Amino acid sequence: MNRWKGRVALVTGASAGIGEAIAKALVKQGMKVVGLARSLDRMKNYEKELEGEPGKFYPIKADMTKEEDLLAAFKWVSENLEGVDVLVNNAGVAFEARLLGNLFIFIVFQH
Repeated sequence: MNRWKGRVALVTGASAGIGEAIAKALVKQGMKVVGLARSLDRMKNYEKELEGEPGKFYPIKADMTKEEDLLAAFKWVSENLEGVDVLVNNAGVAFEARLLGNLFIFIVFQH
């Protein structure tokens, strides 16, 4: 992991679950991690936990379904961190869709 120390990772869906775990692990390994998620409060809570770790966590509120949020997030990254070395596309969107009459299924899209 030493080759990634000081590098920038961007993790989508970073407010909970797998995204949160990945973001925390990368910060603990010395990476600068930009967390994108709709819930800024949740990321701010664990940002405090990560103080004193070798890396740094930067939480940014962004909805993956809104282009303007993504453009603003990447603008911030390019202005403040000079780009992204690692991208973790973890955010997902789920919705219900009709399949053959009254049968319903859940379709999950990974971004």
